[in-house]
Amino acid sequence: MERNYETRHIFMAIGICIALASPFLLIFLPNTIANIAHHTPGVWDVFVPRENYIVYGIGFLLLFIAAMLLFILDIRKVPIIISTVFVLLSVITFFIASQSYKSLSDDAISYSPLFSISDHIYSWEELDRVIYHQNKGFPEYEFLFNDGNHMRLYRNAYFNEIQSLFYFKLKEINVNIERNE
Repeated sequence: MERNYETRHIFMAIGICIALASPFLLIFLPNTIANIAHHTPGVWDVFVPRENYIVYGIGFLLLFIAAMLLFILDIRKVPIIISTVFVLLSVITFFIASQSYKSLSDDAISYSPLFSISDHIYSWEELDRVIYHQNKGFPEYEFLFNDGNHMRLYRNAYFNEIQSLFYFKLKEINVNIERNE
């Protein structure tokens, strides 16, 4: 029996694979990419802001749409161009998401907000206060700096790994954690 598969069915299979794999990739991929891109010697850990996961999800959605367009509209010139645009948009989306991070190190606290081209790097001595917020879900620490900027960092499993280093550093620079519950 001869099987006749059209090329467009390959793109259907790719789209289905993206749809099935993306929830699992969203668990590990953002943190892995942030650590690859922003981890340097002396950095305790690199954290991924919550909004990055949404941006990565949009990137996977764009890849899914690109594959499904080639399946639904058949492989012709216009669908290929449109799908290529969707793939390029997903690459841009992944790049933008990979640039946003928060990190704690021996010497500094650094972060880069989403859609920002600049990094904010503060030495530990520039830290004015730390406020602990007990929220629904994960509690969070709010870092207030001398220049008025602030950064929030969730206390999750990644943070728990470096918690002793964090408390030791705060004791070293004589900053107490204030509770806001």
